[in-house]
Amino acid sequence: MIPRKHKEWLQAIGKYADKLGLKAWVVGGAVRDFYMGKDTKDLDLTFEGSPESVAGFCVRTWGGEKRKFSQFNTYRVTLANGLKLDLVQARKETYARPGALPQVTPSDIKDDLFRRDFTANAWALSILPKNFGASYDPFGAQKAIDKGIIKILHERSFSDDPTRLYRAARFMGRFGWTAERKTARLMLDASREEYPFILSRERVRQEFIKVLEEKKLHEVFGVLEQYELLPYVYPGLKWADVITKGKSVEAKLGICACLLGASGPEFLLHLHLGKELTHELLGAWNVVDTQKSPLSALTPLQESVIRAMCPGLKHTALEPCFIKGRDLRDMGMNGRKISSAMERFSKLQWAGRIVNREQALSFLE
Repeated sequence: MIPRKHKEWLQAIGKYADKLGLKAWVVGGAVRDFYMGKDTKDLDLTFEGSPESVAGFCVRTWGGEKRKFSQFNTYRVTLANGLKLDLVQARKETYARPGALPQVTPSDIKDDLFRRDFTANAWALSILPKNFGASYDPFGAQKAIDKGIIKILHERSFSDDPTRLYRAARFMGRFGWTAERKTARLMLDASREEYPFILSRERVRQEFIKVLEEKKLHEVFGVLEQYELLPYVYPGLKWADVITKGKSVEAKLGICACLLGASGPEFLLHLHLGKELTHELLGAWNVVDTQKSPLSALTPLQESVIRAMCPGLKHTALEPCFIKGRDLRDMGMNGRKISSAMERFSKLQWAGRIVNREQALSFLE
């Protein structure tokens, strides 16, 4: 089942792990994608024992860099060719309270698979030399994939980690899967009992960004609407075809803000995107909301958001207003008269009635 393009890497890693006396598997979404014939550049590897030495071996052998997440004894290795490896020690997870980050203790591969989100992702393939590629599927991952269903591993799954609600929606939209009956009921229960409110705004933002990265975005939004999950991202948020015109996640966020109208700025602020990006997207929202040409040059991101929301604009509509404050001051205007005149000119330019500075000066005279 392991694709030829990944065999060389995994065989070498498995051989090294075997020398250290570690059991080793490729697990989770990578195995799911292998089985479904889909390409993946992210591989999750699980070891019964510390993966620290294996992470070092990968960097020494193929180049790249590693990063340690000490809380979970996890190493993320990005190889020089772009392949990403997450190396973790097999562990068992417990949650002190709903939505909290898990408390982990070392364990075996079965416990490690049981901590995963859905049965379709609870699948492991050995990468040791003696049984390379051997399947370990204790929870019916292959059966779930064949049936095209999303099924959680235990009833506390969504209360332990409400981000799984958004992951379920992504997989259902991406693969055309449906939720198994009990899982569907628990998804609706979790939404109606407001489990997503347990999450920090940063974690909600992360999940929504992953949603916007999906290729079948309309389908994913449909699942989110079906299970009443969009209001937890922001009240009033809903699907519109124009979202697909965004060429980046950032542009799609800006389009969502524009679709929310007067609530757009609050939506952006609640996502905690960072000052620079928030300011940039607020600038695009303001142009769309006021329907006026900008006073200063737009960034490529701002222009892409505005053109998506306002197709058919003349290119001059998005150029900085042809009339400047100094032009009005030279005519003896001041204070409110300047701001009122600037607003009028920027609206005329937006509407295409003024298309260059010469025409603007003539109109001013």
